[in-house]
Amino acid sequence: MTDNNLARAYWVQEPGKGQIVATQLVDPGPDEVMVKALFSGISRGSESLVFMGNVPPSEYQTMRAPFQEGNFPGPVKYGYANV
Repeated sequence: MTDNNLARAYWVQEPGKGQIVATQLVDPGPDEVMVKALFSGISRGSESLVFMGNVPPSEYQTMRAPFQEGNFPGPVKYGYANV
């Protein structure tokens, strides 16, 4: 790992409260590349539901994102668009 592998991720710590957290990425594999994203966004739909803590417990598994870390209602790193 190198300093170039330091990333920042947005975590919902609790409903209505988020935090940018530093995280270390692993080096890409032989058939992979690393891309640096400059900007991202939060959707008005599902990501806003997660931020506000409005995901019904009955939908926790259905709403789980492919690269999600943590669990609803938080702390959770949620998002479905990886750049």
